[in-house]
Amino acid sequence: MGIGRGEFLRLMGLALAGLSVDPLNAVAINDDTYINKKLGILFNKPKGWGFIAVKEFGRLKSEQIIGEGLDETTDEIWQELGDPICVATKYYQEKPEYKGIFSPTITLNITPKSELGELGNKSLEEIIDMSHYGVSRILKDFRLTKSYTPGYISNCKFYEFDAEYMFEHVEIDNPLKVELKALKAEHNGYYYDFNCHQSKSQSQWADNEFNEFKKTIKLI
Repeated sequence: MGIGRGEFLRLMGLALAGLSVDPLNAVAINDDTYINKKLGILFNKPKGWGFIAVKEFGRLKSEQIIGEGLDETTDEIWQELGDPICVATKYYQEKPEYKGIFSPTITLNITPKSELGELGNKSLEEIIDMSHYGVSRILKDFRLTKSYTPGYISNCKFYEFDAEYMFEHVEIDNPLKVELKALKAEHNGYYYDFNCHQSKSQSQWADNEFNEFKKTIKLI
């Protein structure tokens, strides 16, 4: 259902106040606020975190070691997963002291239902189950730890899950346990998939940041 076009435009105007924005650009970022006018979504990243350019994400994902449980190559798996349209992370600057440190991160993937072919006819619950199964074959020791009662964000029904997996990276000597909070919704012909990653094993907690971020999500 969303918050309505008028309210979305009002919030967008407040977020972009004083910023010169090309009206032809679908995406605008002002300090902590991300706005995608085409998809009708607005949210704030946690204070002190940074947005990462999608092209930079290509380098970052090449450094993460993932499984090949679906009998596909790593490139094929990443292609299947798709690049996020937005990435916000705590340690966004390239500094020597951050090497080997897991950076709490929020990613947003959006998939048009039209791209799924016959799968687009399935219910969101079925799509979510398929997604969990696929991810469990890719991320090492992936398992769901909690499923929440569906709630609403911007009058849209969201499904929330907690999970954990072992994160493997070229800069980390041993696999690292990572906690994941996923928020999933179907809205206006798109599947929205927010993924919030943190590692309590390295004391890289971000529960408060994730909770505050969740409150800022607005869908038209």
